[in-house]
Amino acid sequence: MAEKNALVEVNRRAMEFIWAQCPKEVRDGVEYVVYVDTDIPALYYSGFVDTERFKLTHWEQAFEDCKGDDGKYWIDHRKMIFLGMFRYSKRVGEPFDPLKLKTGKWPVERLWKVYEKSVIPSCSISKEFIQQKFDLIYRKKKDFKEAFSKELTQIADSEEVGDEDKESLSKKTEELQPLLFGTGPEGATVEVDKQHLINLKNFIDTYPSPRRKMELAVQEMRLGKLQNLANLSKESQKSTFEAGKDFRETTKDDLKKLLVKASENKRAGRKTTGEVINISDMNKKRPGPTKF
Repeated sequence: MAEKNALVEVNRRAMEFIWAQCPKEVRDGVEYVVYVDTDIPALYYSGFVDTERFKLTHWEQAFEDCKGDDGKYWIDHRKMIFLGMFRYSKRVGEPFDPLKLKTGKWPVERLWKVYEKSVIPSCSISKEFIQQKFDLIYRKKKDFKEAFSKELTQIADSEEVGDEDKESLSKKTEELQPLLFGTGPEGATVEVDKQHLINLKNFIDTYPSPRRKMELAVQEMRLGKLQNLANLSKESQKSTFEAGKDFRETTKDDLKKLLVKASENKRAGRKTTGEVINISDMNKKRPGPTKF
């Protein structure tokens, strides 16, 4: 008997759910979920795959035996359950928000910890690239042209890129400096201002990592559930209070009707007097701070 794959078993329930939700095509009496070429990398970068454990090539190789003569990928139930071994099943935390970082002077090494633990996992730019530029700018104190000389030279010398595209690529490369690294170091510290944090957030939102996409999707789902609960709460209040009407106004109206009705109730032990009940005067005599 073949030994069960632990990752497959951990994710079996989730994959059964995904299988049930996916539209299917039937061929020779068998149900399939059908993907095209572009779907495979899209799924990898969507946040579904644990990209720290599996490379894109591992993910693509898993589909090779499912490719049909029509170029499409035909995934049956057994294969869908097997693909659960690639699923990201760790705890999904809150997406990193640079705007919550404090402004002011930061020691270079402390700032690197933020990049290493939060910025790099949140963006699709490689750790090697960001670390290299961080070292050049913050530790070796190189200016922009020195730090990005290799990239700028490659753009300028490229024979496959037109002049307009070269200008555009150079501009995008130059934007990396303020977006990722601000204005550079001041001795052993870095001055981090509000604009630096705004630029950093714009950068990781423009180039999000698969993990960040997953975190944002989960956050959106959680907020959606909270909104649904809030809507249900509002709906339940409508059964007692008129929608859009202030609580105090509603209570005051109900009290007025009750008092008037009681004053006209002959069984209440008194006769109607025809006198006007002044709610304002009654409130002045009402004990306590709360008045309707």
